[in-house]
This record gives sequence, structure tokens and C-alpha cells, in this order.
Amino acid sequence: MKRCPKCKLDKPLSEFWARRTRDGAPASRCKMCSRDAQREWRATRPDYNKRRYQIVKVETRERHLVRKYGVTLAHYDAMLKAQGGKCAICARTEDSQRHKVFHVDHCHATGRVRGLLCRGCNHVLGHVQDDPAVLWAAISYLNPELIGRAILASEAAA
Repeated sequence: MKRCPKCKLDKPLSEFWARRTRDGAPASRCKMCSRDAQREWRATRPDYNKRRYQIVKVETRERHLVRKYGVTLAHYDAMLKAQGGKCAICARTEDSQRHKVFHVDHCHATGRVRGLLCRGCNHVLGHVQDDPAVLWAAISYLNPELIGRAILASEAAA
């Protein structure tokens, strides 16, 4: 049993959060009083998380890119410049994207980064599981004349 200094009630230790910094020692306030204090604190600072995130936005993005793809922001910028600032497939710009950034496209089998894609193109590749045969089937479905001409041209060249 432990007494909460806020509500002045004796409660079992299971009613207290374990501190992260003191080998799991129980916090001074009970869970209920801690929750109430947190709600009160957040109510007086409604934009705290947004402001806090904006301060570390660049660092957070780079940490994510390095952890997931092994790509730094400098490498991302170099890839973007090499692609002319556009999606590698459809040529949309970052400004047309919801979060104003491209997705880093990578091979799931090898982990190798292939380039930067808009959200739509990245999702298309994900849905077809990077299978070129499915993409060719989609092209032939959408434009059967184009595939017919390509086959005729390849037969004429052979």
C-alpha cells in the first residue's frame, strides 16, 4: 500500500505507474491523479505537441529515412535532383503530394532503394507486388492496340 499525496488515499501499488528512471519504483501520484493532472496540463497547452513536432520535424524525418531505408536527407535531395524534382514514374512534383514529400521506393527482396515515387505510384507497385507481368497485363487491358503494335514491331525487327 502507498499513499497518493494528491488524493490522500492509501492504494495498492498496482494503482501507481512504474517510473522509468528509478528501477520501476512506483510514481508518487496514483494513476487516477496522474491522468487528471495530465489532462489539465494538456488543456492549458492545446498546441504543445504540434509545436514540439515542428521543432524536430527535420530530425524526425531524417531519423525515419535512415532507420528504414538507410537514406539521409542529403541522399534524398540528391535523388530528387537526379529525378528533376519529379516522381520517377508519373512526373508529379512534391508540391502535389499530401505531405509535400515523396515515398522512398525500395525492393522488398533486396532492400535496395530504387528512387522516389508519389504516393499513388508507390501504392500501385505495392499492389502488384513489383510484378512487371501484372503491369504489362494492365497496359494491354487499358490499351490493347499499343501492345499489338509493340508485338508487330518486335516481330518485324527479328
